[in-house]
Formats: sequence, structure tokens, C-alpha cells
Amino acid sequence: MNPNYATMPLDDRCCGVAAPPGNPLADSLDHPVKTGGTAPLEALVQSLDQHRPTLVSYLTLALQTHLTAADEDRMTTILTQAIDDPLLSFWIDEADCWAGEHLLSEEALKQQQTKLRRRIGQTWVDTLWQDLQNRTKALQVYLKRMGVYSGAVDGVMGPMTQRAVESLKKVYPDDLPLGYL
Repeated sequence: MNPNYATMPLDDRCCGVAAPPGNPLADSLDHPVKTGGTAPLEALVQSLDQHRPTLVSYLTLALQTHLTAADEDRMTTILTQAIDDPLLSFWIDEADCWAGEHLLSEEALKQQQTKLRRRIGQTWVDTLWQDLQNRTKALQVYLKRMGVYSGAVDGVMGPMTQRAVESLKKVYPDDLPLGYL
């Protein structure tokens, strides 16, 4: 799925227009061998038939003003599938384009794009924060094993953790022991 598609201005979208070079869909249509030896158009129709229930579910969810936790999980599952399936990604992009042109006003589309940008940003920050906490916890465990940290393994880079790092550097000024990692 084109990650920039949902936040792209409506005029820049390519509904019904030939895919740009390097597009997985265009590549698969140019090579009938990849589509199981069938004609490219036939493969595209088969793909639509195969993904129709997923696309109906996707559009039903995408057009809701609010999603339940179960709906969010289903949407996440669909979008994760689209990452690995270029034809599903293509159909989702086409469904988004169709919905944007036929069902949403320009203002509603801009509001949805703003919400999506905010949500993507929040998700990125949450993921980054979780990763940082996990790495800090791993560091704290390492420092405990090395005997320079006695605090809680809580993922917080507080003063005790910072002092333990400095102590470790003093104890091993030239080479940190990696065997405890």
C-alpha cells in the first residue's frame, strides 16, 4: 500500500491512471508468468474477486466516523495484509480513491487526512517510546549483571541508571565486557 496515498492531495492521486514505474501491480501485469500464466486483465479480475470481502470490510470500516477496538484490530489486520500483497494494496488504494471521489466531500477528505496524519504521528511516537523503554530495560538488566546497578528495571533512564553507566565506563575504561549482553 502506498503509505503516502491517504495523505496525498486528491488531485495528485491516480485513480484509473497507469501505475508509475516500479509499482508492484504494474510489474505483475507486465509479466503474465507471475500471474500464474493467465492474461493480466484476467488475473486482476481474479484478484478483485479474491479480495472482495476484505475490500468491503475495509470500506465499511474506513467510512466510519469512530471505530471500536475490534474494528481497529480488523483494520490493522487488513492494512498489514496489504503490505505483503501488492494486489490487495492496489485495490485498497483504488477503493480509497473511489470513496474520496464519490462519497466524501473535499472538506471531509481533508479532515480525514488530518486525523490520519495525527494518528500516524502518534503511533510512530508511541512505538519509538516503547522501543526506547525496552532498550533502557535491557541496559538496566545488563548493568545489574555487571554489578553497577541496583535500581528497578523499569525502562526509565533516571539518575541511578545514568550513574551506573558512568560507573561501568570507569570500571571498564577501554573495553566493555560484551559477554553479559
